[in-house]
Amino acid sequence: MNLKSKLLNRSNNKLDKNLFPEYVPVMVDMVCYLRASHLSEYHQEIVRQDLLEMLLSAQERGDSIESVIGKDYKAFCDEIIASLPARTVPQQICGALSTFFQCATILSVIGVLFSKDTYRIIRSAFSNQPVDLLISVPISSVISFALIIAFSVFIVQHICKTVFETEKNKPGLGKAFLIGVGIILFFLLITWYGQAIAFTVSIWSACISIFVMFVLYRFFERFEG
Repeated sequence: MNLKSKLLNRSNNKLDKNLFPEYVPVMVDMVCYLRASHLSEYHQEIVRQDLLEMLLSAQERGDSIESVIGKDYKAFCDEIIASLPARTVPQQICGALSTFFQCATILSVIGVLFSKDTYRIIRSAFSNQPVDLLISVPISSVISFALIIAFSVFIVQHICKTVFETEKNKPGLGKAFLIGVGIILFFLLITWYGQAIAFTVSIWSACISIFVMFVLYRFFERFEG
């Protein structure tokens, strides 16, 4: 999210606090649906601001939500989304890269912090023993890394896109089966490859790589719209 979008997001967060409790679930659902749309983050916040102002005005007048936006919230949101420009291809690419490097940074930090080699390095340093600064990265960690990012993006997109679907219309056994198969394959791959080493890297190189990924995340974030 670029600076312009962040400022608008903070302003909208303050407006959110003024909503009556009965208005909040509908607003949350509409914002969730917007997050999965083709709109840039700036335009999402613009729409969110307009929606908040509409609902705040409605609650001041004592009007119901349905009297302002109708009973079909999804159709209302679709109409707004269709009236605004979609993200350009470069913005979509920057958005995907921003998400990837953000996830990669977080997972890499967790991986380094909880690596048994990191504890070994710390113990060796405090006991005045020769320090081997290499960290081993198992193949299972690489697979987990890729699958966690893929599943996270899929689950978030799925939840946002189906937020207005009733239980009857929501995708059922088919998608549940695919998700189940994916999870089973995940654990089978982990079991199959076990702790076989994919590569080793110096802890300093790992820290530099994490910093570079964080910088790339912040760089692409500025251009995702």
